[in-house]
Amino acid sequence: MKIINEKVDVLVAGGGTAGHVAAIQAGRARVKTAVIEAGTMLGGTMTSGGVYMPNHYYSPQGPVVLGIAWELYKASMEIEGLPIPDYRKRRPVENPGYYSYINVPLYSAVAEAAAVKAGVNIHYHEFIGEVKPDGNVWEITSFGRGIKRITRAKEIIDCTGDCDVLRALGLEVLRSQERQPGAYQYKIEGIDYEQIWDEEVQIMYKEAMDKGTIKKGDYAYLDSLPFKYYLNHGGHNGTHVYDADTSTADGQTRVNIEGRERMLRMYKFVRTSIPGCERSVLKYMASHGLARETYRTKGEYIITKQDFLNAVNFEDKICNAFNYIDMHNEKTGCDVYFHESREMVPVVPFRALIPKGSSRITVAGRIVSADRVSLAGIRAQCTCMAMGQAMGAAAALAIKKGVPSREIDAKDIVALTVEHGACPIK
Repeated sequence: MKIINEKVDVLVAGGGTAGHVAAIQAGRARVKTAVIEAGTMLGGTMTSGGVYMPNHYYSPQGPVVLGIAWELYKASMEIEGLPIPDYRKRRPVENPGYYSYINVPLYSAVAEAAAVKAGVNIHYHEFIGEVKPDGNVWEITSFGRGIKRITRAKEIIDCTGDCDVLRALGLEVLRSQERQPGAYQYKIEGIDYEQIWDEEVQIMYKEAMDKGTIKKGDYAYLDSLPFKYYLNHGGHNGTHVYDADTSTADGQTRVNIEGRERMLRMYKFVRTSIPGCERSVLKYMASHGLARETYRTKGEYIITKQDFLNAVNFEDKICNAFNYIDMHNEKTGCDVYFHESREMVPVVPFRALIPKGSSRITVAGRIVSADRVSLAGIRAQCTCMAMGQAMGAAAALAIKKGVPSREIDAKDIVALTVEHGACPIK
């Protein structure tokens, strides 16, 4: 096995939804940055995970997340020859915000090119095995096929989605016995919607459930949305995997296998039983299944449901978190909670991204320090990207000032992100 030694200022653990933006921001701030990503591309859940509709860049009142996240989205749209949506012309009736769809190959390639241009060292197909302090420097050991990499970094940003770095260090994390179901993403195309009758397909769905032809969770939304919703979306983001835990290789393997079993069962049912679906084609399948929550950071502050719903204006806010709460579950499929006013925009406090009692390490993404219910709103992809940009800025400022990231003023973090296109926070 080849042993590689590397020295950087900032190491981003995980190049997913939060991590790829964190790495680009740190690199653009001219500190030496590397990202270790276990998968094959940047973007995580948005790209290889198949949830290719980041929300929300805009609220009905205006932009809430811009910066690097918006830049990459626009660049991929322009290459595809598509217009950038004018969200001011939309009418948010069913949903307080707007979903934006990305072309996965284009977006992942654009993000990778931006990271390379920013000077980020990208290491795909590597898993972090050990993290330990050595004075004011971290020593991170990662493994890939045929290599063992030992990276020395002054700052770490844990964007793994499962608190991999925090757990390796023995820092406190949060984990609930009850967790939201995970998901497996795929797409069925070629449905003749003129032949679909709403009430008829609802009856067919219930009959198939009663007979055991399909199983609970094959259609995620059970009693919360009619089965026509599944067909309208070609099954995309419409299948649950219960008790999904992707924090270990065994857990990830189990989610992958069960997710594909559910996909195959649903496709067979749809194609052979639903009028208008005889020519349907299973066109797309994500490379891996997803968890909505596993481990969460126990930070210097834990965001609560009431904090989120009341849109508490934290003194140390570093980004917006505009979204509603969608709490996926096994009973109804999904319960939603909306703010009293669509003008309310929650924010994320810097303290919720600093592991309790730690130094020179921050987090971003769905492992933010939050209770389960508030996490169901904060974990929206655009918010995760905004958190990533903020922590990339915090790490870069820490390097330049020669202090731990936790000592950086939140206002300075916001100022640097705004310099790189992010939304000013009210």
